[in-house]
Amino acid sequence: MPHEATLIYSESLLRQAVFAFWRRSVGLGFILMLVVLAAILVGIIALGASLWLIVTLAVILAIAAGIAVALYVGYYRNSLRKFRTMEKPQATFCADESSFTMSSDAGTTTLQWSAVKELWQFPSVWLLLYSKTQYSTLPLACLPPETQAFVQERVREAGGKVAG
Repeated sequence: MPHEATLIYSESLLRQAVFAFWRRSVGLGFILMLVVLAAILVGIIALGASLWLIVTLAVILAIAAGIAVALYVGYYRNSLRKFRTMEKPQATFCADESSFTMSSDAGTTTLQWSAVKELWQFPSVWLLLYSKTQYSTLPLACLPPETQAFVQERVREAGGKVAG
């Protein structure tokens, strides 16, 4: 029996999805590294270290922070661009045993469940990951519990990883 749901999107939901993706992609370790690097920089400045060491550490910190910010901004802008091309901010999600289809006024795509490498679950959204950089957003409020269970089951049975 096919499972069908109307997915309703908003800028707020997309912000949540992008932040969740960014946070898990960048990882807590990277954020902690930035904090530790900043603390070391403050420490060596306080100790009066040589200028070349201070500048080197400051540049490394700025580049690392810049990469993290650029990743978030890039994904967010891309999501907003796609969102704004939609006349109606909604899509139809239809899933059966072998595949799922997402269609909106911007287009239609049908994929086999094996295309989903991971399902990342967050409180308000689920992300179907096709690679480390490509995903689809499923607003959780739009998916009935039986559809949620079906998606989890199909991803697992097709060899994908389900991460909560």
